[in-house]
Amino acid sequence: MERGKRYAAVLLVSCTAAFWAACGSSSSEFDPNANGDDDDASNGSSGSIGPIGGGEDDGGAAEGGGFDPDAACATSTVEAKRAPANILFIVDRSGSMNCNPPPTTDSATCEQFPIAADAGAPTKWSITRDALKSAITAMPTTNSVGITYFNVDNDCAAQATPSVAVAQVDATQQALLAASLDGVQPQGLTPIVGGVTLGYQYLHANTFTGKKFLVLITDGAETCAPDQQADFVATTVTNAALVGIRTFVIGAPGSEGARAFLSQIAWNGQTPASATCTHAATPPTAGDCHFDLTNAATNLPAQLNAALDQISREALGCEYDVPSPATGTLDYDLVNVIYDPSTGAPRTLKQDTSKPCSGGADGWQYSSDRKKIFLCGAACTAVKNDPNGNVSIALGCATDVK
Repeated sequence: MERGKRYAAVLLVSCTAAFWAACGSSSSEFDPNANGDDDDASNGSSGSIGPIGGGEDDGGAAEGGGFDPDAACATSTVEAKRAPANILFIVDRSGSMNCNPPPTTDSATCEQFPIAADAGAPTKWSITRDALKSAITAMPTTNSVGITYFNVDNDCAAQATPSVAVAQVDATQQALLAASLDGVQPQGLTPIVGGVTLGYQYLHANTFTGKKFLVLITDGAETCAPDQQADFVATTVTNAALVGIRTFVIGAPGSEGARAFLSQIAWNGQTPASATCTHAATPPTAGDCHFDLTNAATNLPAQLNAALDQISREALGCEYDVPSPATGTLDYDLVNVIYDPSTGAPRTLKQDTSKPCSGGADGWQYSSDRKKIFLCGAACTAVKNDPNGNVSIALGCATDVK
């Protein structure tokens, strides 16, 4: 953060009208189900990623149980192919990340002296680095991950090309990401607006199979272009969401004064913690839509690992490809979705077209082109919370409709 050089070498970066116009980002016309990017089935109309229930009797996920994929009508049962996630981590490497987290060093002291008071204890940077390495290693190899930092010149600059480009998380990519993280030495200011804007532009300009996410991790407030914050939240973050880029936000100790700003990013980025979370512009210290890890009493490593785990599960989504039959043409009225939990018996998820998937439906729906299947409501939350469970699609039996 290092506010002493607050306005030095300010990087003025914004999404131009021409850039976003090319995206077709009119909110009145945007239909996430139309392009297969709506994986917010469990989130309701708010996009909430708050605590979610599970279990075999959780809402509609348990209804319709008893479908037997070996029944005489079934012609084939195939494992459902989940749409991959493409994640760009954008990580704060400003000087204040050198500090030990509270209670060793409080945020006010870190502002004045951005150094490790206890050289033998973890710093905010070492905790962030290790948590990211662990989270990336645990991700399914179907995902793609990249990483970039802000700043990149020990002052206020941000970069258009990530330090490690988004690519499939195989062993080679994991090694590249780990080496990048290991090579960082925090220094300089906090250009959140410039860094995130360039991150959006990178994700939008590149064609990836599956969904796109940007994960912002910071321990402070915007210190390079504070006059651009309001427009950034209202326009840039909102338009990124409209073209399919959702934004998760983690606020480490030191970001207490930026809670409102970070919560606005999470809200407009379609990842609020709840439908009723606080996301007003003022007061600047109030806001709880993002992952707020600023409480000095928390165990920062555990809290950060938990936040990254929740983000990873959310990024997995509830979107699956519709399989092709072994022979002939697919009859869309003879398709059933089977959820086989890690504990308990397999069960059929009912098709629910009574309302939009993001508006309260509970079961599953086709995308508008019927190339994708979306799990909705409790069905989606149960699957997301059960990484060892499986989803399969059975062809040949009349669809079980809610």
